[in-house]
Amino acid sequence: MNPESIIFYNLFIYLFGFVLLLSLNKSMFKQLSGWISIVISVLGIIFSSSLQGPSTENFNISYNWLHLGETRINFTILIDNQTYFMYILVQVIAFCVKLFSTKYLEHDDGINRYFAFLNLFVFSMLGLVLAGNLLQMYLFWELIGFCSYLLIGFWYTKKAANSAAIKAFLINRMGDAFLMVGIFLLFLIYGNLDFDALIPQNINKNAFGFPFLSSQGLQTLAVLMIFGGVTAKSAQLPLQIWLPDAMEGPTPASALIHAATMVVAGIFLLGRISPIITPDAGLVIALTGALTSVLAAISAVFQYDIKKVLAYSTISQLGFMVAGMGMGAVGASFFHLATHAFFKAGLFLCAGAVINYMHHEQDMRKMGNLILKLPVVFYAYVICAASLMGLPFTSGFLSKDSLLNAAVAFGTKNGLKEIKLLVPVMMGITSFLTSFYMIRQLIMVFFQRQESPVDKIISSTKRTFDGVIKSFQKILNAENESLGEDRLTNFVRNLGMFEVSIIGLTVCSTWFLFSSNPFSFEEVWFLEVFQSEETHFSWIPLAVGMLFILALLISYNTTYEELRRYYLGEYKTGNQRRFYLLAKNHFYIDRIYKRLFFMFVKSGETTNMPMTAGLSDKGLKTRKFEIAPYFQLIETNIVDRLITKISSLVLSLSNYSSKIDDKILDGSVLGISFGLKNLGDKIRKSQSGQIQLYILGMVVIILCIVFIKIIIF
Repeated sequence: MNPESIIFYNLFIYLFGFVLLLSLNKSMFKQLSGWISIVISVLGIIFSSSLQGPSTENFNISYNWLHLGETRINFTILIDNQTYFMYILVQVIAFCVKLFSTKYLEHDDGINRYFAFLNLFVFSMLGLVLAGNLLQMYLFWELIGFCSYLLIGFWYTKKAANSAAIKAFLINRMGDAFLMVGIFLLFLIYGNLDFDALIPQNINKNAFGFPFLSSQGLQTLAVLMIFGGVTAKSAQLPLQIWLPDAMEGPTPASALIHAATMVVAGIFLLGRISPIITPDAGLVIALTGALTSVLAAISAVFQYDIKKVLAYSTISQLGFMVAGMGMGAVGASFFHLATHAFFKAGLFLCAGAVINYMHHEQDMRKMGNLILKLPVVFYAYVICAASLMGLPFTSGFLSKDSLLNAAVAFGTKNGLKEIKLLVPVMMGITSFLTSFYMIRQLIMVFFQRQESPVDKIISSTKRTFDGVIKSFQKILNAENESLGEDRLTNFVRNLGMFEVSIIGLTVCSTWFLFSSNPFSFEEVWFLEVFQSEETHFSWIPLAVGMLFILALLISYNTTYEELRRYYLGEYKTGNQRRFYLLAKNHFYIDRIYKRLFFMFVKSGETTNMPMTAGLSDKGLKTRKFEIAPYFQLIETNIVDRLITKISSLVLSLSNYSSKIDDKILDGSVLGISFGLKNLGDKIRKSQSGQIQLYILGMVVIILCIVFIKIIIF
């Protein structure tokens, strides 16, 4: 089967699955929606695995699409290394999410609608990955935003879910406006929107009509406009406020959105335009990503909702990837995207299993000691969290090491006195905070309230391995073959859908999937495919290890102190409470936007906004804003009066036009018609049918002709 047919069938089965599952709303097969969707994913993975990745040259499939004057824009399918790895990754993560969802939503009345939305989501993401030009990508970019709106607001009877879906949709539309401007500017610069044509050598230097901007300046502006769209889709400053609220959707959907679909679409787009990212634009992108990672990590430290911790963690890790793209470390960023997809999806699914066990309680302070109740989930959580923290023997260690090496090389390239140095510094701070909040989460969720997590992990791991070894010995030493098979069957049978899907992602979060050496990223095949040239600083893994140990010690003590205060009903006071409220509310960025919004659209109202420290969570009443009344005066005294005068003038002109129309145009037309009618009536009287009158008429006509001829001649 040729690549064109493989891609067509692969996309078609997901689109067909969306239509089919949506039609099962009142069908007896509604409860089978999950398994139907899993079959679709299996077929999709089979199709995609039969598609061979390009070795050196890219593969294009083009269809005629749009003709704009002399410009032709084709509907192009581009298959390169970047496409191939994302094409497989999206479908693998989607399969694990669907498998988990079959149990998580088995009693939900809208289960067919949920799986239909998942299939549309996968179809949209695959279309974006395969897009060969910016305009085509923009269409699927918008479709992904629509799918996220459907999934975040899946439980539409909940007001919070509706509000979160609308918020995500509107914030992303703001970013899409910047993206569209960037696409227009790139079309002006290059005269083409194909990704293969977006290289500096193809700049049309005669196409500029901006005397105040050079060709490089306009290209920088275009890249920053594209990055404006990325800040919304990939939740970066200043448009990252929608993502924590997106936790109102089903937890498996959160795993799909935050691991390998919506939020990484922006990273994928930056990778597509990486050849034309100018040094100035790259510096802005790198600083924005690094700053976002620090601020999100600080907010994650002070969250109590298990999903919101992971949401802010996602924003932070996306900042890592964005910073890598700005630094030019495209291969390292894509490598971290791949590893992040596995361990973050695993963390979200583990969180979903915990929430399901706790009857949808998400406050970590009300959990604890779940290591005994959910042992498989606990060990999976530990491995995925270790990968997130960048500990050895995990894939996250390799990808984070490659990004930190690139950051240090970028920051110290021209000395230690440039602003570039802030990038590796902020990424180092983020690494420390990541270890801090993940250890805090592990202690709150899985451990008893007064025990050492290190001792507990060691003892429970030893006990688990001893139990596994004894189980296998019993199986191998069974008296007969059937008894051994029964023991093995019972062991596997005890693994439910939660455990199977989580174990698959956990295995992919270890190092051997990407490298034979668990301690160095230099042997990672992924970086060889993307031809990434990295400078290796041997001290970075040691520094990350020291930061982890420091975070472990501090987090262990502060978390137990935090839990003690919670049980005793004690609250932070003074500066501690001020900083706690500031970080927990993500530095009030969301509320600042609300205040600005109210300044322009409301007048004389109050808002619940705790903008100063020491206030209760209920907020305070603020004084009346002064900007809205001025706009209201301008509208009343100027705009309304101008519109009134224009409308009066239009009415007067219409009256005069009506009179002209009635008396001149209609009068002339009616006068001519009545004249012709009267003339016809008179002529009609001469048609009497008497022959003598006809002969007399002919004689008169002949005499007149003769008379005229005599006079003339």
